[in-house]
Amino acid sequence: MKNSMQHWNGCQLCAIDTETTGLDAYWNEIIQIAILPLDQNIEPRKDVTPFYIEMRPEHPERIDPKAMSVNNLNLATIMNRGFDQEKSKDLLRDWVDKLELPFTKSGIFRKRIIPLAQNYAFDQAFIKHWLGIDMYNELFDYSFADTMTVATYLNDRAAMHGEPVPFSKINLSYLASTLKIEHGGAHDALQDCLVTAKVYKRMTMHGLLG
Repeated sequence: MKNSMQHWNGCQLCAIDTETTGLDAYWNEIIQIAILPLDQNIEPRKDVTPFYIEMRPEHPERIDPKAMSVNNLNLATIMNRGFDQEKSKDLLRDWVDKLELPFTKSGIFRKRIIPLAQNYAFDQAFIKHWLGIDMYNELFDYSFADTMTVATYLNDRAAMHGEPVPFSKINLSYLASTLKIEHGGAHDALQDCLVTAKVYKRMTMHGLLG
């Protein structure tokens, strides 16, 4: 598979980000999600449009005003043009079909998406709650990559060797700034996917370029 590194075993690495109505995945909801497929060079695939939609919250009364002030999304606009959650599931399944992932040896199941995110534990909890565990496990691999985890590892490795740690903070904006990657700071799911992919690629090259 031309868009897969050998160790991905035919699965598809995708940068993923969500914007939500709060911090509790069992109370708050996803209102924007982006899934950006990446090629073997950890660059956005040019043959597939990213999955990038807004979803209407089913419980707007649960919205945390602080969360909306952070993501700066317009709730009225989302309520007007966003998809409902069930329709969004259908759109996601249709989009995954366009990835044309290969089948497993059994010929019954397709290979899955390997998520790449900044603090994927947060996004994963919301995505699982939205899709349900069965659909999540059908579409997403158990393995994932996380820029926050990689930053922590690189810090620990430097400390073990008595070297200065490369990242004094591990939020996405700081990682991007340290790695000289432009990041406007706006909380937009697709923009954050693009930045996350660039940060991860630069991290994979850490120590290789001098």
